[in-house]
Amino acid sequence: MKSGKASIYSYPNHQAAATLWYHDHALGITRLNNYAGLAGFYLLRDEEEKKLSLPSGAYEICLMVQDRILNEKSQLVYRATQDDGTPLPPGTWGPAFFGNLPVVNGAIYPYLDVEPRLYRLRVLNASNSRFFNLYFNLANTPYQIPSLVSFYQIGSDGGFLPRSAKMQKLLLAPAERADLLIDFSAAKGNTLTLSNDAMSPYPGWQVPGQLYAPLNELMQFRVRLPISATKEFSIPQEMPFSELRDSADFRTRDFVLQETFDKTGRTLGVRINRKGYDDPVSDSVKLGSTEKWRFINNTDDSHPMHLHLVQFQILERQGYDPAALRKDEIKLIGKPRKPAPNERGWKDTAVVNPGEVLTIIVRFDGYSGRYIYHCHMLEHEDNDMMRPYEVVG
Repeated sequence: MKSGKASIYSYPNHQAAATLWYHDHALGITRLNNYAGLAGFYLLRDEEEKKLSLPSGAYEICLMVQDRILNEKSQLVYRATQDDGTPLPPGTWGPAFFGNLPVVNGAIYPYLDVEPRLYRLRVLNASNSRFFNLYFNLANTPYQIPSLVSFYQIGSDGGFLPRSAKMQKLLLAPAERADLLIDFSAAKGNTLTLSNDAMSPYPGWQVPGQLYAPLNELMQFRVRLPISATKEFSIPQEMPFSELRDSADFRTRDFVLQETFDKTGRTLGVRINRKGYDDPVSDSVKLGSTEKWRFINNTDDSHPMHLHLVQFQILERQGYDPAALRKDEIKLIGKPRKPAPNERGWKDTAVVNPGEVLTIIVRFDGYSGRYIYHCHMLEHEDNDMMRPYEVVG
């Protein structure tokens, strides 16, 4: 593009109300630009949402949770690490980034004064690599026995759940969103701390201890404002929803996530079916078709797998035989596990854990063209854990 020239892009919003977001996606430097702040919410609304009498205006709060590192001049520092936590020189690619400071909407350890009433919280994990297992804690310090306050999840990445899910903890991987309702009336005069107890890296099964700052506390909700509005809000039990049902006629595609190492045991990155972004397209799907995609995780980390263009639904998770996989055979073992109640909505990002097969149902509506799917841990994405696919008209 020549200097002084510009292009205009139009994005039609042909989908239901949802908690979407946008971020930079420059090839190879997404982790850096996202870390620098090129990310934000993008909320879609529709008539069905308006019928639900959900909290709105001052009672609807967007919360973008991230982690950051600052130097002695309070400037952002990006410093990746090896898998074992060894710091790498600034600017060098590494398989992980974990900051030592929690950031919510760009602020470190913020607080929000709230009224003792129902609020709607639109939560986004916009971190590079960190998972958050979030909960609302009435205890005054992280060393006290937690006193958890229940909340309801009514939506995920792509819109409303079929039914509201009562919860005490919420796991959010990078790029996942959650639409929450929490009633502060029972905590009048008290302070709730939005807390986190997820391991870093997640799930940390192969890690002897915490390699990175745990970030136990993120922000406070101080329930000390008087009620200033008379309008009543409600927690819906059921929401408008269309389910994708499984069928033997659906084509199934398999994507094996596998890590490679150098002679010293250092990671060279994770590939999908042993291929990188620049390898030829190997998956073409028909516009309007529905398929089952299976992600087989043969690494020690959980990966949030993200598809462009489409929303999908999680069908199940199941174990696999690692000995068979070494022979390039996918042999499922154990009993399939249905998604948790708060995962049964429309998604564009879903977590596949180590030793697990994640199966999703995808309907390829909308547009033909070339799109991508990738791990949304940005350090992995930038190091070729990303593949193109084509939608053919």
